[in-house]
Amino acid sequence: MRGWHQAWPGLLATLNGVGLCRFAYTPLIPFMIGSGVVTATGAGYLGAANVAGYLAGAGLAAPLGERLGLGSVIRASFALTILALSACILEGGFWWYVPWRFLAGAAGAVLMVLAPSFLLADVEPRERGRSGGVIYTGVGAGIALSSLVVPALATLNLALAWAGLALAALLTALFTWPRWRGRGPLVNRGLATGRFTLPIVLISLAFGMDGVGFIPHMLFWVDYIARTLDRGTTAGALQWLIFGLGAAIGPGLGGVIGDRIGLGRALVLVFALKGFAVLLPTIATATPFLALSSLVAGAFTPGIAALSAARLTELVSPAERTRAWGFATLTFGVFQAGGAYAMSYAYGRLGSYTPLYAAGAGFEALGVVFTLIALVTSGDRRSQR
Repeated sequence: MRGWHQAWPGLLATLNGVGLCRFAYTPLIPFMIGSGVVTATGAGYLGAANVAGYLAGAGLAAPLGERLGLGSVIRASFALTILALSACILEGGFWWYVPWRFLAGAAGAVLMVLAPSFLLADVEPRERGRSGGVIYTGVGAGIALSSLVVPALATLNLALAWAGLALAALLTALFTWPRWRGRGPLVNRGLATGRFTLPIVLISLAFGMDGVGFIPHMLFWVDYIARTLDRGTTAGALQWLIFGLGAAIGPGLGGVIGDRIGLGRALVLVFALKGFAVLLPTIATATPFLALSSLVAGAFTPGIAALSAARLTELVSPAERTRAWGFATLTFGVFQAGGAYAMSYAYGRLGSYTPLYAAGAGFEALGVVFTLIALVTSGDRRSQR
């Protein structure tokens, strides 16, 4: 119970920073294209701008937290997410949206990196796994919320949808504001102090592969279903809801698997399952197969993040945990930013989403390889039981 009391503000932080500032954009894409605000290629590049912002935020989070205090930086990031989403209410065209989508990504990354570190420091070690699951459930809750609210509002007015997202961000800030008091736990200075072991580097690289692997779902899934498969925006929103429901149960499910077979083995397994889910749309597009792809890819989007964070916690000393997670998050951001721009460019040249899902599955397969090597080389029997 105490774990829930400590973790619930983190749920709202990840709901805001990732669920609203990143994933809520996906169901908006068909409406933005349909209204002529941006082209299909431009919509992809806006998604890439958000990912680039995430990369910047991941790199700046730990240094800012060290210099200014975690609580102050977290509060400032909440404020910036509200500003970025509110600015998008104005339909200023592609170049107007670019800096605001970048800012939303940067502020969201800071919340993703610093909020768990701030909160989990006060949680008993035996409760950190469950508390971490609560925190990362916010990602799925944000996706599910956006799948229900965004299409309904966007059908009425695109600006109304952005206003709804800004209001939701404001509410998450107001409800959690008192909790972000103080400097929080010590954040290591920079990312260059000391060396990481091979398993830590491999897990971080695998996390980076996942950052590329689910880009087709993250950016294009609703538009792929609505326009390419000609199922309409309602069908696309339904699949995004399934994705969000999967994301809501994913961290808890990953934790259960990790407890049963060890965190190292669990990472290998979930990468394989997610790779299959990403590949599935290239094999079958009947509604049940799309739903299976949505559910599994959704579940293991935050699920892989939660498992990776927990596995890194096993492999480093308490003083190094924030630095190791910051490095993994930065690696994730680097690969996802590059992958998002590359896939947006590829779609512009190919005019088809299907090859992007095959490519994404290939990156998830690389994640399987990296996590398997990390498991073998870690020498940590706790994850091989």
